Amino acid sequence: MSNTDRIRVYYNLHRKCFSIQDYQTGLVTEHIDKLFMTNAMFVVRKSGNERVKKEGKKNVHAFVNGIRQPKWITPHLSYQEVKYDPHTMDYFKYKRVMTTCDNLWLEVDRHWIGNVWLFMVDNRPCIYADIDKLSGEKLSANASRGEPIKVIKDGNCTKKYYDGGGFAIEIDLEKSGYNEFLRKKRKQIENKKKLLAI
Repeated sequence: MSNTDRIRVYYNLHRKCFSIQDYQTGLVTEHIDKLFMTNAMFVVRKSGNERVKKEGKKNVHAFVNGIRQPKWITPHLSYQEVKYDPHTMDYFKYKRVMTTCDNLWLEVDRHWIGNVWLFMVDNRPCIYADIDKLSGEKLSANASRGEPIKVIKDGNCTKKYYDGGGFAIEIDLEKSGYNEFLRKKRKQIENKKKLLAI
């Protein structure tokens, strides 16, 4: 599997780890404790979510789709914690840390695409993502000060590390195959709309 292949990842309740599915075939190829993904998006199948609420039994219907990166990069402290509870939520939510009041759990934008970190802590799944636009602006502003202390080019991804612990990631969308993925997704949505209109 190359670092341009898309995968689908979900939390495996029985094995207490993350299961990786091949995006094309849906077959589980690996079980893993930590994973870093780029060009990632959260997906919740509505029928599976409704079935959990109706029957009370969990089923595999929530995923993170994205491109697996071969090396683990520790998420920055200002990235957001993400959670999903099918009993009380319709979609993934992220925690926005507020200085003036209690922390807020906000729904992730359904069109959001970015970096996602999945890892296990004490047999519990942890998900972090660079979702909050306010935090992202703050990070990029910090990263733009001065030259990076280290630059690593890894396939379609360029990682720049800055003094003080900040880092930035640039991805070549053409090489990553992401533009082709988006084109196919748009085509699927158009075809679905045409079928519904009939």
